[in-house]
Amino acid sequence: MGFDVVLYNKEGSEMGFYELSESLHNEIFNSKNLWRSYLELRRLSDFYLTNENFSGERLSNLITDLNNYKVFVSLDKLNEFEEFIKNVSSSDIDRVHIAGD
Repeated sequence: MGFDVVLYNKEGSEMGFYELSESLHNEIFNSKNLWRSYLELRRLSDFYLTNENFSGERLSNLITDLNNYKVFVSLDKLNEFEEFIKNVSSSDIDRVHIAGD
């Protein structure tokens, strides 16, 4: 089971929902320790305890972390990783809620 990602607009209405796969989570957090250097990204490292809301500056910082971390993602997971970035980066999105298992 992966992360549940819920996207909200400025009015607080749900704009979308999708699952970030467990295999992508493992790619990001189990293969390297480099993620520890990324303040917002590392908040997603514990698969069972993650329950985070990102908005405003925190959302901007998460997007920056994801874009900077992209170089460490393997080619076979890069499309899924970029899709995640695209979803949370949409100009329509004001808040992102990410929850683990």
